[in-house]
Amino acid sequence: MERRAFLGTLTGGLLAAPLAQAQQPGKVYRIGSIGEVHPTTPPGQGIFYDRMRELGWVYGRDYILERRTYDGQVEHIPDVAAELIRWGVDVFFVSGSVQAGRVQQVTRTIPIVAQAGDLIAGGRAPSLARPGGNVTGIQTLGFQFAGKHLSLLKEVIPSFSRAGILWTGLDPAIGAVFMQEAEASAKVLNVQLQVPTVPSAGDFAAAFAAFQRDRAQAVLVLRSPVIAAHFKIVAALALKHSLPAICDSFLASYGALMTYGVNWSEVARSLADITDTIIRGVKPSEIPIQQPTTFWLTLNLKTAKTLGLTIPQTLLQRADEVIQ
Repeated sequence: MERRAFLGTLTGGLLAAPLAQAQQPGKVYRIGSIGEVHPTTPPGQGIFYDRMRELGWVYGRDYILERRTYDGQVEHIPDVAAELIRWGVDVFFVSGSVQAGRVQQVTRTIPIVAQAGDLIAGGRAPSLARPGGNVTGIQTLGFQFAGKHLSLLKEVIPSFSRAGILWTGLDPAIGAVFMQEAEASAKVLNVQLQVPTVPSAGDFAAAFAAFQRDRAQAVLVLRSPVIAAHFKIVAALALKHSLPAICDSFLASYGALMTYGVNWSEVARSLADITDTIIRGVKPSEIPIQQPTTFWLTLNLKTAKTLGLTIPQTLLQRADEVIQ
């Protein structure tokens, strides 16, 4: 599923009272979505809305969505959340554990539906089965794909022995798990890892220059709010430095070589199911956090040609999406 379509689907005393214990007849529920980029798809169009319609909710009649962005600056999220609380939000949508935590700075009662790498490791909930607070959602497990990403690159680059890892350090807990996965797989595949410090988008160019200088043959991109807000720049830098790049989310749509991660159509439908449950009166503390069951591989053949790479037929046959 293309990134902009998915983001368009979902994005686009400050303590408030919790939702009523049962659906309120005639009420128009207000969903406040806080995203890292400006959405391009109008509210009401997309997989999330289609699933809500299947569940009996008509956009504009039963619920409306107000979308806000923080442009990759997570420190602005509490102010954005406060603005949405004044608007009368009933449910928050956020992408990321860190982002959910920033919204919790202004409310511990309004439900927060998050899609995030790991809400448990990120400290937002004590368990999958019973989140216990006002955060629930679906885990996209991006940090667990490091080994898979390395093995996919190895299929395309038989001599693969040096990899760069691009991440911002925003969520140290997630980053630590990602690095454990990467290091374990790199040892098996005999690949050396290089991890420069990239605290902000302004450091991306320096990071890629370092990858090239140290003879990295490819780059693993660990998605974060800053990186996701600048996917276009990251993909362009990878091409500029002739580096195949892979991420768990949408990067191939912007010109990187590969994307392997969750099926975002499944994520959108799951978020609708969770929202439906909340609107019908179930507390988020009692709604289990979901994990994906299907995954999606995108290959960008145009980029492969530019980089002088030949994608093996066995890999092409496994791809869910091929960009010509």
